[in-house]
Amino acid sequence: MNMRNVLTIVYFVLTIYSFSGGLVHGVANYSSWKLISAEDFPVVHKYVTKRILAVYVPFFFLSVVANILLIWFHPPAISTMLVAIAAVLNLFIWVVTATLAIPIHKQLDQAKSTELIDRLVKVHLYLRVIPGSLAMIVTALMMYQVLGAAS
Repeated sequence: MNMRNVLTIVYFVLTIYSFSGGLVHGVANYSSWKLISAEDFPVVHKYVTKRILAVYVPFFFLSVVANILLIWFHPPAISTMLVAIAAVLNLFIWVVTATLAIPIHKQLDQAKSTELIDRLVKVHLYLRVIPGSLAMIVTALMMYQVLGAAS
């Protein structure tokens, strides 16, 4: 198996894992944080954040790296334009995470704030889930292209 194929498989696996994990975490956890007492919230938030840093963040980071490498090293069957669109969407999500979501999380580490939780839910939905869904559609098209060429 050549490097292009390995990189493509790694990208597909990491992208599906990252999108699914991020979607479930944001949709299931963020709004439920309102149910945690103000006293317990900082401890719970820090606990969840540490685990997300271990089981999610490295894989999403690697998916973006693989996506960027695919711009130059993708199989001929996959459109360079689709790879580039996915990369732009994934980089956008990283920028949103770094500039909007992480600062909110840092504030939530200190104290519970329903206003901050609501803001995080909106940032997650509109600026991460929607672009992430578009990236998944683009990724599915890339999968279709490579699988179509193989048959």
